Amino acid sequence: MALFCPATVLLATWAAGDVATVSAQVSGERVAVVLHGPAVDGAAAARLAEALGVGVEHMPALDPGALVEVADRYRGECVLALAGPGEVASVVGEEPLGEGAVARLEVDEDGITRLPWPRQS
Repeated sequence: MALFCPATVLLATWAAGDVATVSAQVSGERVAVVLHGPAVDGAAAARLAEALGVGVEHMPALDPGALVEVADRYRGECVLALAGPGEVASVVGEEPLGEGAVARLEVDEDGITRLPWPRQS
């Protein structure tokens, strides 16, 4: 049983740094922070964070354990996690093609649950 409110993590593949595409895909969300793993250029992540009007944080790894730690810090909030090549499969079990938001996750200390994406109205 979860002891804290889950965080929502929007997971996006990020290779070329397409700020406009990812910004448009998450426009209806209240993103609290942009996170990026080691395979993502920090300057490009900062440009996206600036476009969204939020801060940016580097994660030493983008894996399930790291996302649970993030969820503890951002309880009840929505964060955007940018994944580089090869970083998505360890979280959602598959490596998608293309760039942009690929998964909506609910994360708490009990683990990660994949939710429908895009969000159903």
